[in-house]
Amino acid sequence: MDNLFLFFIIIIPILFVVLALSLYSFYTKMQYKKIIINTLANTNNKILDKNKMEVNIHSDNWLGKKLKFAGFTKKGSEFVFVIISIGFGLLASFFIYFITNSKVIFIFTTLIFALFPYLFLMKIIKSREEEFNFSLKEIIDKVTSMMKSGVGFEQALKKSILTCKSKLTKDVFNIYVNEKSIIGEDKCFEKMFNIIESKELRIFYLTISIGRKSGGKFSNTLEKLRQTLQDQGEIKQEITSSTKEIKVGTYMIIALTFFTYIMMNNALDNSLNAHFFGSDIGKIQMFFIIVWVAFGIFINNLLTKIK
Repeated sequence: MDNLFLFFIIIIPILFVVLALSLYSFYTKMQYKKIIINTLANTNNKILDKNKMEVNIHSDNWLGKKLKFAGFTKKGSEFVFVIISIGFGLLASFFIYFITNSKVIFIFTTLIFALFPYLFLMKIIKSREEEFNFSLKEIIDKVTSMMKSGVGFEQALKKSILTCKSKLTKDVFNIYVNEKSIIGEDKCFEKMFNIIESKELRIFYLTISIGRKSGGKFSNTLEKLRQTLQDQGEIKQEITSSTKEIKVGTYMIIALTFFTYIMMNNALDNSLNAHFFGSDIGKIQMFFIIVWVAFGIFINNLLTKIK
């Protein structure tokens, strides 16, 4: 029975990964042919280059967009990420399985730990967003000051980008600097939106668009945007300070529960440990208790994050 179980938990995931890769390869080939046919039919004299076709293939993929926001733009990143998630879930679950020897726990831990790479991915996206937004505020400050001194917007923006300390921000804005004259301002910002998740950047784009359509300088509009972003940062700091109290209270309750368990276990001559860690049913119960507490902490963090 154990051999059969090991067969299912090892062979089936491997077969699943192989099947997924095969389907992915078939899908990309079909999309490649489809793009070539459509291009020949529409233009009759031009075929999109391979790199552009790859962008078109993956641009509508939800996971692909998240990976691009995290800085992973190479072809096949989605399936590599899926394989890493499955592999991490299986390896972590094997470790727990050898401790608990429970198949029920193994199945649930596989599903839970398979989500960890995604949580790590979201952490990377958030970190990149914060770094970019901080540098964007500095760029807006410099651009506004130079425009009030009589410098044109394009020159002010280029000078601000050159003095920016963030490599990420430079890479994003270099798309605008290098390609604006080729593909236009709107297309440049669309490409920028695809590699960084930032509401502030979209507001900056709208400010520029409105300013250009209104004619003349728009340093006053940028000044209002700068003040708005500054006020937003101050409010965010106040909210963060307020929500820390809620999180500390949650951790205090968990710590109190932990110490209560220890005292009850000592008072009952170690019978709680014997049940929860010495029996199969007790291990399953303890596992779901831990999962429930972790889920409660996760929900609490979501509720205390105010955008």
